[in-house]
Amino acid sequence: MDDLSTEAAKQALQPIGEMLRKIVGPLADEMGESLGVVAKHYRYKLAVKMYQKTERMLMDAGINPHAVPPRLFLPMIENASMQDDEDLHTRWAALLANAAASPDSVHPSFIEVLRQLTPKDAKLLDELYDSCVSKGNRSVQPWVGSITWAERDRRTTAGENPEEQFQNLAHLGLIATEYDLDGNKIKVRMPRSGVAGVLAGAKVDAKLDSDDYLTDFAFRFVLACRAPAMTIDGKTTDAGS
Repeated sequence: MDDLSTEAAKQALQPIGEMLRKIVGPLADEMGESLGVVAKHYRYKLAVKMYQKTERMLMDAGINPHAVPPRLFLPMIENASMQDDEDLHTRWAALLANAAASPDSVHPSFIEVLRQLTPKDAKLLDELYDSCVSKGNRSVQPWVGSITWAERDRRTTAGENPEEQFQNLAHLGLIATEYDLDGNKIKVRMPRSGVAGVLAGAKVDAKLDSDDYLTDFAFRFVLACRAPAMTIDGKTTDAGS
């Protein structure tokens, strides 16, 4: 497709019509060029935008960056160059900034987790993290903060249901569940409904209480996806310490 001339590209795309323009969205106005060229240009712009954000974060924090290992740098750029959600794009820039500040602070698994987050997932994770920090414990629930059943029903009817995002975070290892069987705590990492089913299938005759909590992995991940803090005496302050 890269070898098509501008005119040939126009002729190839013309029969597809308005539906393709809707699917392509913002790129439709650039359809005078081949799709391959447009895609590369679009990804290039997002990659440059990421570099600019990362540079600004490092400068604001007063950090002299280190070289980021290719195993981290390359997949970060690859994913950021396809991310058009502004908030998630900024998280990729922050991940790169933290890797440049201290490569050991960014585990390779963070890349895969961030890649799988939707904007709603990321927003809920931030709210849960901030709630845990403010109250001094790691217990979480889908609805952050106090909410009445009436308000919950109203918001659910309006299309807001954080339960789905909550379960997605659990599947990614960011939320785990602690079950209490008559005082014997059992920590697991699978959806609450799944564990309840397993225990029910085993015919456990005991009272089952459960609490969901943010994992250590989640705390490290959230901090890695936020702009690094300002350095003091050459050391980077850690908001999670």
